[in-house]
Amino acid sequence: MLEDFLGRPLPTAPHYGSNNLADLLESAGLLLAQGLLEPEPHPIYGPGRHDLLGLADRLAAQGLDPYRYRSVCLVMVDGLGAGLLGQHQAYAPFLRQGIQLGPLHSALPSTTVASLTSLGTASPPGFHGMAGYEVRNPETGRVMNQLSGWDKRVDPHLWQPHPTVFERYQQIVDVATVSLSKYKGTGLSEAGLRGGRFIHASGYAARTTLAASVLGGRKPSLVYLYWGELDQAGHRYGVDSDRWRQELEELDLALRSLARRLPSHVLLLLTADHGMVDIPESGRIDYSGQQELLKNLELTAGEPRMVQLYLKDKSPQGRQLTLEAWAEAWGEQAWILDSQDLYRAGYFGQTVTETARQRIGDIIVAAREPIALYDMRHYKPQALKMVGQHGSLTEEETQVPLLILPTG
Repeated sequence: MLEDFLGRPLPTAPHYGSNNLADLLESAGLLLAQGLLEPEPHPIYGPGRHDLLGLADRLAAQGLDPYRYRSVCLVMVDGLGAGLLGQHQAYAPFLRQGIQLGPLHSALPSTTVASLTSLGTASPPGFHGMAGYEVRNPETGRVMNQLSGWDKRVDPHLWQPHPTVFERYQQIVDVATVSLSKYKGTGLSEAGLRGGRFIHASGYAARTTLAASVLGGRKPSLVYLYWGELDQAGHRYGVDSDRWRQELEELDLALRSLARRLPSHVLLLLTADHGMVDIPESGRIDYSGQQELLKNLELTAGEPRMVQLYLKDKSPQGRQLTLEAWAEAWGEQAWILDSQDLYRAGYFGQTVTETARQRIGDIIVAAREPIALYDMRHYKPQALKMVGQHGSLTEEETQVPLLILPTG
């Protein structure tokens, strides 16, 4: 078991290649191929059929014929951790009817950029290189926001050059993304989820109606249905709020409506990219005035619950002094880690490319308690108002559901 700088044990590494969100879309696509057609080669494992998640076996273990399905709809509910779904199941009676195939482990960091790109490319962050909300762009030496502030000078197809699952399967099945128009053509979408058709649908009813229309077609289809409202409510109001529970109820009703329209040969799956924890106002901390922490730092990036530190002096002595300073300040509330240890232990995947290493911080500060650490030199003031947060290694943030929802 890996320990941090102060000898505190970490949760186990994400189960890439066996029980990780990164393996889900690939395994779902293989069900549709029915053993008759081969997709384009996997970016890591090469040619062949790679059901690393064992999705067919998981279905069979539930008494279901994995090869009865002609189409798959994967509903991605941003921010719906497995623990949150369990705690609030009274607000989701339809989801409660689902068959549990999980939980799965998110990517690391447990954040949208890393997890959705892992899902979309069927590879860990150490391979695709999109390991966080913010990372360093080695070409510019500056922090790059990979979610809401993509640098327009950066071509997402070059930033993440590996083929996506959608690109590799679009010659075999009808591939479609159903989502809000604001996500079409964004840096994240083009980097990690490109390929197939993008179908714009604004409200809940439009999304479910259009998804059902594609899935009811004659051609086998792989549909990715993105649902972001729950995550937004969590960030603004917290996961222990009436607004969050209201959004969960809306999701439950919408998916019940979708399921009723789908024939039984459609496999309707639900998962999430990460969980979420509420951070009290007193736990949202600006460290930008603590000079002892900053003196060896070239840049800070990551997320407030998983800060990435980029060092000026990367020598063993420089690393040691910085680790000591951060451990003294936050070691009681966070894991203080040398990223090299995380690489060796597989937290970013078994293969960490040189490109990924150049983007990921030298030292990682991963919150263990309900705190979020901000470098307010490059955050806007409203960032400190964010209640629900994620990104770290805790089970609440990394465990995501995998449900089969009843159709037909």
